[in-house]
Amino acid sequence: MEDFFKALDNFESFKDKLKNTKLTPNFTMLLYGPPGTGKTSLTRAFAKEYNIPICVVETHKLISSLLGETIKKLSQVVKDAAEIAEKNGKFILFFDEIDAVGSERSNVHEVGEIKRAVISFLQSIDDITKKSVPLAIFGATNHQHQLDSAIWRRFTFHLEFNFPNYELRKLIIESFISRIRDAGIEVDQDIFNNLNEEFNKIQSITNELGKDLSEDIIIDELNKFYEKKGLISLSQGYSGSDIERGTRVALFKAIGSYHDSTLTHKMLRKSLKLVGGTSIHVERQGVLSSSINVDDSQKSLSYDIDFSNYEELINDLPKIIPIIEKIYDILKNKKELKTQYQTGNKILGEFINIIIEISKLLV
Repeated sequence: MEDFFKALDNFESFKDKLKNTKLTPNFTMLLYGPPGTGKTSLTRAFAKEYNIPICVVETHKLISSLLGETIKKLSQVVKDAAEIAEKNGKFILFFDEIDAVGSERSNVHEVGEIKRAVISFLQSIDDITKKSVPLAIFGATNHQHQLDSAIWRRFTFHLEFNFPNYELRKLIIESFISRIRDAGIEVDQDIFNNLNEEFNKIQSITNELGKDLSEDIIIDELNKFYEKKGLISLSQGYSGSDIERGTRVALFKAIGSYHDSTLTHKMLRKSLKLVGGTSIHVERQGVLSSSINVDDSQKSLSYDIDFSNYEELINDLPKIIPIIEKIYDILKNKKELKTQYQTGNKILGEFINIIIEISKLLV
């Protein structure tokens, strides 16, 4: 992203020379990944560092039920931004939740207005590029799989954001806690001591077992040494925003205490556990948005759930329950499946018997 901002900052100096190459830069960047992972914040930070004005557009607010109104609003936003960029020398237009106007046009659920909006948006990007306007267009989404393929092609740079690893989570937690302490609120030193102890143990495990191991394996090994999860392992699958929410809850508990307003390790741990991590919601959303394929020739159901023991089965129940509900709807409405079951389709029969046994546990 830094190279992107450097090029945008120096664009005016090379503008005339670039015209002769017929390779005018397309200042577009698509940011995608789970919510709360810093897509907007990072862009704002770079814009501030390079002193480039930025406008963040809440894209869903451009959507209108009136015919042509969405396209009109979208075109006006881009036009105004282009004018500011021409006057200022550079400008950033940031479309948050770009999937609101950039959804896949082949999606049967999309109405004509959205499809026309996608085309209008693509044309706007092309026009900006042809005219060499120093306007950078950013798009951010938590639902990258819903984006139209042409949207991906129009954006020159694609940057994926993931949940922070254990090293980043430690820094994020320390940053929030330090801000509280610097504000004059008492913070128990045990928070920092326990963080350092846990981090050093993780580093030791990593050095012993190999740095290429997944964090899941490393955290599993770590939890063998502790009766309760530490802040780093507890916050696995948390975004920076999740950790911030947990810290806010802990802060409220501390300042609301009548006896002692000290922010303790126990408070912070309970608060982080209370708010939960975004990753579990992303996983559930992925399951709920997955399509169930019922092929008339194969009658196959395909889901990516892997569990090798009972403990993993329990952990996967939040994903399994919605699937069972969907399977129920399919079995209820597909008479040909009933026929195959009755006529002795062994695989289908075993599958349904498993579902019956699981459903008994859920009654």
